[in-house]
Amino acid sequence: MSELNYGEDTSDHLFRQSITTLPRISDKRKKLFAKLGVETVGDLIWLMPRMYNDWSRRVPIGHLVEGDVAAFEAVIENVPSLARRGRLTYIRARLGDDTGSIRAVWFNQPWLSDRLKRGERYIFRGKIEGKGRTRSVNTPEIRTLNDESPAFMPVYPLTAGLNQATVRQAISAAFAKRGLVITESLPAKIRTDYRLATADYALRKIHAPESEHDINVARRRLAFEELFLLIAGLRYMKSGRSDERGPAMELTRPVLERLKNQIASLPYTLTSSQKEAIKSILGDFRQPHPANRLIQGDVGSGKTVVAAMAMAVAAWSGYQSVMMAPTTILASQHAESIAAILEGSELKIALLTGGVTASRKRLLTDALAEGEIDILIGTHAVIEEGVRFKNLGCCVTDEQHRFGVRQRIRLSGDGDIIPHTLVMSATPIPRTLALILYGDLDITEMKDMPSGRQAVKTYTAASRDRSRIDRLIERELNRGHQVFVVCPMIEESPELDISSAEAVYDRLSRLIFPDRRIALMHGKLKTKEKADVMRDFDRGDIDILVSTTVIEVGIDQPNATLLIVENAERFGLSQLHQLRGRVGRSEIQSYCVLVSDSDDPLVRRRLTALCKNSSGFAIAEEDLLLRGPGDVFGVHQHGLPDFRVANLYEDGALLKEASHAVEQIFRDDPHLTNPENRVVLTEFTTRYDDRLVRPGL
Repeated sequence: MSELNYGEDTSDHLFRQSITTLPRISDKRKKLFAKLGVETVGDLIWLMPRMYNDWSRRVPIGHLVEGDVAAFEAVIENVPSLARRGRLTYIRARLGDDTGSIRAVWFNQPWLSDRLKRGERYIFRGKIEGKGRTRSVNTPEIRTLNDESPAFMPVYPLTAGLNQATVRQAISAAFAKRGLVITESLPAKIRTDYRLATADYALRKIHAPESEHDINVARRRLAFEELFLLIAGLRYMKSGRSDERGPAMELTRPVLERLKNQIASLPYTLTSSQKEAIKSILGDFRQPHPANRLIQGDVGSGKTVVAAMAMAVAAWSGYQSVMMAPTTILASQHAESIAAILEGSELKIALLTGGVTASRKRLLTDALAEGEIDILIGTHAVIEEGVRFKNLGCCVTDEQHRFGVRQRIRLSGDGDIIPHTLVMSATPIPRTLALILYGDLDITEMKDMPSGRQAVKTYTAASRDRSRIDRLIERELNRGHQVFVVCPMIEESPELDISSAEAVYDRLSRLIFPDRRIALMHGKLKTKEKADVMRDFDRGDIDILVSTTVIEVGIDQPNATLLIVENAERFGLSQLHQLRGRVGRSEIQSYCVLVSDSDDPLVRRRLTALCKNSSGFAIAEEDLLLRGPGDVFGVHQHGLPDFRVANLYEDGALLKEASHAVEQIFRDDPHLTNPENRVVLTEFTTRYDDRLVRPGL
């Protein structure tokens, strides 16, 4: 973040000081602020408003629109009446101007009966309900005509125990602190060329704007800054690889011949995408600096085969490989799949997860350190203390968005030689977005599917279609196939009308299919319990698996042909596509039913988009168009912090400007040696992670 300090005489920068140094921030309030991620003065200054209450634009009553939150000036036309109903009090009044009138009601604010006077004119602001003569406004805020409060009131994210007034007061106190200096985090030339406000102006105005222009100028500067710093920092990391030593593999003729024979032994033919991906990886392996390549492929596109062949080539060239997966289930499945793919290779493959006994782990880590294991597959257990490789040459991380940047860097090795890194992701992302999220990686896209696969037929349904859905389940079971039913929650919630996994399991097992083998799977089960369920499902001993999204990635059961997703509106479009990838993994026609009672037009459009598209890349583009603020393939998922201002789905034009600015600065100063440009690295490491940039910088 921008550097905040008291001045040259103060060693500790102001932005690192606890918020308890501000007035009225007790230890109790400190804990509440911590729930918002705010612990220091700097955190507080970077707590961005999520919106503004606009009092500047006043709408005539006759022009008020149902559903809008609007400010209007009006006279109280009658004597406000105070009434009680049990503990509830309410005040009713009729408000009017030259264009019409509107009814107002305030709940549990009895003191207003003395404040509101018939014939007096006030400014009101609230959500408009109803139409024509039946329009009303519920508990509107009130200002007098001479009120000097700001026209734009920032609205911050809150947690129970904190209100807007407390947060606004704290932020105001932070900016009022004596000697506050906000130094620049962008080179002057970039600010000039792209007409950006100073950091000081932007941070002050984002919290205390005097006009809509102030908000737009401040937000543009801060969003540009976030995008620019991230792109520039990742670009620097990528360029720095040329100075690092990687395992330059000779890839001799015998090695390439063994690869050719291993591929020929497979019971299927590789797709052109798989062949191109392997070719790119072999090119990386020959280089003297470490590769960092993203293999981005749709669900079922065969990324595991590519990873297996890459690790085999590394082993035949004298190097060990490690593959890290996000869950024990997925790691176990990878171990089985890769052992089958590399059958006959005589390579030693081992599995390491958190459930391995201490004695077994000692034997395994000893063998690893001696170089007796060629390929290690596991969960985060592979990066724990005590796991040492004799000659690590290749790292593969699966579903990279489930690991933080720190873990990825740590997995890349501790010695002078940094191993090649392959990142596999089954979450298709529009290429422009991927270049940002994976700015330090080279990108390979796998868009074609193995021959014989049929697109999963996808349909929408509502609760009223339940009997038809049950008949569809029965049909697939009678054909000897298996079924997934996915729910957004484990248990029922009194606040939400959502189908829970437990309730759905109870209904199916007790009322609908009492003679079928039905199992329940969710994240609260112990590791062994989950493994047992998946083993039984893989063996065909379970007909219907009711689950939460714990099955989202990696489950590979060709006999599963039907997926039912309950409350589909609760899932992101890309997540639904991931879930759909659990079926359609053979030549058998498979089906997906998205159950939702939502009448939200955006929800219906999103679900329809999934029905019409089988390509994850096409769906990703559609998601980019449909999503507003929020996190779909969001930065947080991919191991990078969430942006506080920028929105990758709305700031496409700004993203391009920031990318051009990065190209410009690196063209003029490739190593960022210019002191003014050096601030980019300082700011990047301060804001994101000081381990991301090469040691010694």
